[in-house]
Amino acid sequence: MIKKEFLFETSFTTKEELFKAATEFLVQKGYVTNEFEEALNTRENEFPTGLPTVPPVAIPHTDGTFVKNDTILCIVNKNEVAFNEMGGDEEDIVLPKVFFMLVLGEGATHLAQLQNLIEKIQAGELVEKSLAAKSLEEFENVVNTHL
Repeated sequence: MIKKEFLFETSFTTKEELFKAATEFLVQKGYVTNEFEEALNTRENEFPTGLPTVPPVAIPHTDGTFVKNDTILCIVNKNEVAFNEMGGDEEDIVLPKVFFMLVLGEGATHLAQLQNLIEKIQAGELVEKSLAAKSLEEFENVVNTHL
């Protein structure tokens, strides 16, 4: 079981802000090195992670080079943040408020977790109930139940 970390009711307005704050949080907790932020931005520019689900969600991640300890950082943001759509064209934008950042060092684990996460997102309840959560504890319960 991979440990999950949570940020609730954040107020990021751009994915760069989100990546910066998430990296700072993860560095402080001992999960990643400072280079993780740049790796996220580079990876996101090349291979976008926005999913056009209803409601939309993004699953930012990068290779495990700068990962010290595995986790999934689960975020509910107050604002929508523009992400390019995974597998879409440059003008294909999604506006998620929910993010699941994969922070995984090993490639096989990363792929398995990514596939599992996408299945859970497509099932519907994980993102909808995350958005409906009224407290950090409620958000944690939703994620631990559905992911």
